[in-house]
Amino acid sequence: MPSAEPTPSVDPTRTEIRTIHLYRPQNQLGDLLLNVPAIRSIRERFPSACLVLVVGRQNAGAVLGQRWADEIRVVDTRNFFGVAGAGIQGFGGPRPDLAIYFSTVSYSGSAAMLVRWSRARERVGFDPAWYRERDRAGLTRRVGYPSAPRREGVGAASPGAPLHQSEVSLTLARAAGAGARPDPPYYVADPELLARAPESAVYIHPGAGKHKNRWPADRFAAVARELTRRGHSVWWLEGPQDEGTVDAAATALRMKLPVVRGESIPMLAARFARAALYVGNDTGPLHLAGATGCPTVGIYGWTDPAEWRPVGRCVRSVRAADGNLMSVEAREVLEVAVSLLTEERCAVG
Repeated sequence: MPSAEPTPSVDPTRTEIRTIHLYRPQNQLGDLLLNVPAIRSIRERFPSACLVLVVGRQNAGAVLGQRWADEIRVVDTRNFFGVAGAGIQGFGGPRPDLAIYFSTVSYSGSAAMLVRWSRARERVGFDPAWYRERDRAGLTRRVGYPSAPRREGVGAASPGAPLHQSEVSLTLARAAGAGARPDPPYYVADPELLARAPESAVYIHPGAGKHKNRWPADRFAAVARELTRRGHSVWWLEGPQDEGTVDAAATALRMKLPVVRGESIPMLAARFARAALYVGNDTGPLHLAGATGCPTVGIYGWTDPAEWRPVGRCVRSVRAADGNLMSVEAREVLEVAVSLLTEERCAVG
């Protein structure tokens, strides 16, 4: 369905923008981190405004302590009473001058209602018609969902590469009067936690909440074996939705390596910020590693890294030409990992 025509940006001189609400209450950590360049661009464009970030409960730990926002509000959009309670709470606070609803390829009606209930003077979001949805947010500015420019020299029907999701979010920031991409890193680890993290470790994460995003355990084992042989301190990483993935990879490796389990998001960020390398599937910790500046290798199948790779200065992606995760060989991942480990600008320190 065609999207709305591009709208002019919010005029920041019309009325002083003192309070801004940013809505990203869904629980996908990776999607939230892909919004960070846009969030930081808004922070830098309106440095004196009070910036309130609305997030899902699962991601609260990921944003507390970051300088993107002055206040964090947590809401459970999967629970009607949680959404209603957050809406009521919104009525009790000051009316924001600007609210931005960050949505990617999916549309959350409950999140949109929170935007409406904010009563913000300006409410900016992508045109809900693109999602075949009605406007539950009561947007004052509907922004056309952006598409990548077409390749020059190719037929008019041939689109260019997919637009990266961080650029999609920056489209909304530009509609609000911001939009200059800030420099990385996009996630700053807690200094006190940094002191507790080992230096120059290599983390390998064989799990993913989505089973179709999981590269085979024996290939992770092959990568771990070679990096260990080269003298690197290799650690397995397992999250709460990954149970059994480390055991499968360790069984294939036939060698005991240390395992990180049950770590908080801030502590993981500290580990990654001091790490030599992270290798993993397309899932939340991959995005966290990239955002901290850690040299990061993502392994992709059905999702396209041109659109979904992490934000960061030292991120590389491996994907088979046929888009099949099972077609990615261990040697391909090793080649990229070893190259990244020796790249001067990605060195730890």
